Amino acid sequence: MKIGVRAHDVLTSTTPKALKKEIDTLGFDGLQLVSQKVFSKAIDETKDEVRNEFLDQIFLLGAYFNMVHPNEEEIKNGISNFKKHLDVADSINAPYVGTETGSLMGSPWNYVPENHLDDTFQKVVEVVKELVEYTKDKKVEVAIEGAYAHVIYSPNRMYQLLQSINSPKLKVIVDLYNFLNIDNHTNHLEIFKEAFELFKEKIVIFHLKDYIVENGKLKQVALGMGQMRYEEIIPLILENNPNAYLIFEGVKREDQLESLRFIKRLILKYEGGK
Repeated sequence: MKIGVRAHDVLTSTTPKALKKEIDTLGFDGLQLVSQKVFSKAIDETKDEVRNEFLDQIFLLGAYFNMVHPNEEEIKNGISNFKKHLDVADSINAPYVGTETGSLMGSPWNYVPENHLDDTFQKVVEVVKELVEYTKDKKVEVAIEGAYAHVIYSPNRMYQLLQSINSPKLKVIVDLYNFLNIDNHTNHLEIFKEAFELFKEKIVIFHLKDYIVENGKLKQVALGMGQMRYEEIIPLILENNPNAYLIFEGVKREDQLESLRFIKRLILKYEGGK
């Protein structure tokens, strides 16, 4: 199973060559790339260098944007940028371009009750439909990530999106931590299992995070140092989606090496017990 990391959690203001060296030193198989956060350049300005350094190592290009921003220009710009990333992904052999769905709040993308309404959901359907249609003649696919504060706030809402679009070109990023809040986090394993039950064949990426509860809020920590039940989560992934990519997101640089060892130990433990 291939394990990657979000590039700007490793280095920023760097070059593709320097990033490649660091990724290999850490022992990751590949990465999730948001070019402007790593190289301070747009993706189309760095695509040749990225292709040369990371052949078959770009698991996901991030082109995250707010699909329901109150400013229509923001949505148009987001769609345009996502399509540009689809073009580049196709040329550098990156399989997926990903985004979350956003919030009616605008910026930041925090929770407002209206995010969970059906009318808001329909706005996301129309945007995703346009993005998926753009991939018709490309090898690359669209990957959507849910989050409780956003429009696609639960596995069931993600399932509704998949049913509404009904395209083999639409895939899913499961970030379990994103689906959690202070009221439901103790049920995180059940939420994870629900995603498998509803759309396991669509899941291509798992974002790996861990957390503790601090001052009534969820706070990210190194993998294996929090409440996420990885002893059960990793076997579920390996049993249901062994070809999906595992990507560390938001794991601090100083925690990445030990977090990688932790996940690899769990994988080896599962494989040894089969």
